[in-house]
Amino acid sequence: MKKNSSILIGIILSVIGLNAQATLPFSYDGGNPLTSVVRLTAGLAVSQSPVQIDPASYSVKGTNNEYSFTNKWLFSKNIGNYSGSIDLLGTIGTIRGMAVLNGKMLFPDRNNKKIIVVNGQTGARETDLTLANNIFTYIGRNKDNTADSIWTAGVLTHNDLKVDNAGNVLMSNLINSNTDRFQIWKIDMATGNSTLVIDEANLASLFPTATNMRFDAFGVTGDVNNSATIMAVNANAMQVYKWKIVAGIALAPTVINLNNTTSGTDLFGLINLGSAPQVFPVNENLFYVDGNATNPILVDGTGNFVGGFTQTSFPNGLNAYAGHNGIAEFSLSGETYLVAAASNTVATIPSTFKIYRYTNSNGTFSGLEELWSFPQAGMGNASNTYRSAIPAVEVSGQTAKIYVYTGENGYGMYEFKSSKTVVQTPVVSVSTNSLSAFNYTQGNGPSTEQSFKVSGANLTSEIKIPAITN
Repeated sequence: MKKNSSILIGIILSVIGLNAQATLPFSYDGGNPLTSVVRLTAGLAVSQSPVQIDPASYSVKGTNNEYSFTNKWLFSKNIGNYSGSIDLLGTIGTIRGMAVLNGKMLFPDRNNKKIIVVNGQTGARETDLTLANNIFTYIGRNKDNTADSIWTAGVLTHNDLKVDNAGNVLMSNLINSNTDRFQIWKIDMATGNSTLVIDEANLASLFPTATNMRFDAFGVTGDVNNSATIMAVNANAMQVYKWKIVAGIALAPTVINLNNTTSGTDLFGLINLGSAPQVFPVNENLFYVDGNATNPILVDGTGNFVGGFTQTSFPNGLNAYAGHNGIAEFSLSGETYLVAAASNTVATIPSTFKIYRYTNSNGTFSGLEELWSFPQAGMGNASNTYRSAIPAVEVSGQTAKIYVYTGENGYGMYEFKSSKTVVQTPVVSVSTNSLSAFNYTQGNGPSTEQSFKVSGANLTSEIKIPAITN
C-alpha cells in the first residue's frame, strides 16, 4: 500500500449498547497498525485511548480469605489512557462531580450543559444527555425594571451531581455569596428536561450574617419526590445548610453549626473545612463532611462530632492524605464499609482511594480496619484544584461495584466481593410492655378495644401470639 494514501475503512462501533457502522477516512503511513479505539461523540468520530486494567494485584483479605478486590477497567493518567484531550471527559476544571445510576457513571459537563454517561461495566462512553436550556435560569426584572428577563442562577451552573435513594438524578449550581440564587434540579434522564427541587433566592434574608457563603457541592438522602434531606456545606464557615423535603416540597433551609470548640475532636479549632467541601448524608440526622483541610468526619444532626480518623490506630490517622474530598458508606454481607479519597495529587503515590471495614458493632472509627489502597500506583498527579475524588457504590448480593473518579486524573470501576456469612441475632420487640383498664361494670361491657404491635428482625421463624381464654 502506498504510504500516506487516503482510504476508507468500515469501523464497527458500539454506541449505547447497539451496533452502528460508520465509514471514516484516515491515513496509513505503512507503519504500525492503528492501536487506538474510535468512538462517536456528537456525531463526530474521535480517537480515544483503549480501556485498560489496573496492573496491580490485590491480595485477598479476611481470616478465611473471604474478601476479594479486583479492577474491571481503568482510565488514569498514570497508566497513560487519561492524558490528552482525546481522553479527558471534558475541559480541564469543568467536570467536578460523579454519581452512579443503574450501572452508569454520570458526570456533569458544565461547558456543554450535558451529562456525560459512561457504561460502568465496560468503561465505554455512551451518548451524552443534552439538558434543557432552561436549567439554572429564572425570570426576574431587568436592570431598568421595565420588563421581565431571563437570568442565570448562581456563579457556575451544572457544577455537581448526585443520585438520591430512589434513583432521582439531581444537579446543582455553585454560589459564592448569600445574594446568589442556589438551585437544584431533578433531571429526566430520558429527555434532559428538568424540574426545580430547590430554588433558594432568599439566603441573604434568611441568613443575613453569612455574607461569605459558598456552596460547591451538595448531598442527599431519601427520595426527593416524597421525603428527603438535602445538605450543602459553606466552604467559608463551620456551617452545613439543610433542606427538609416533605411530600416532594422543599421547606426553608436551616443551618447546622459544626461544633469546633470541643477539644480532642477532628473539628476542634477549625474555622472552615477547607476548599470545595463535600457533605454525604447517611440519614437526616447523621452525615459525613470532607474538605481539603480535613479527613472525612462523621457529624450528628446538631453539629457535634461523632467520629473521625484521629480515633483510628493508623499513624496520624489520615492527616497526610487531606486534600481530596469524597467518601461513601455501604453495607455488604451484613457488614459496614467506607471507601474514601486518600492521597492527593502531591503525594508520593498520588490520587488514591482506600477501603475500610467497621470491625465493631457500634460502627465507631476506632474499630476501622484498612483493607486496600487503590489504584496501587495512584491515578495521577495532574492538578485538581476543585478537590473532587468521588467514590460511588452499587451493591448486589455479595458484590459491591465501586466506581471512582478523581478530577483530571481518571475514573474506573472495581469489584469488592465478600463470601462472609454474618449471623444476625433475632430480635423481637413490642410497642408496650402491658395494657390495662380492661375493667367494666357487669352489663356495660365489653371494655374498650386496645392494640399493640409486635415486630421482629433477623427472625428464623414466625412469631406466634396465643390468645388468652379470659
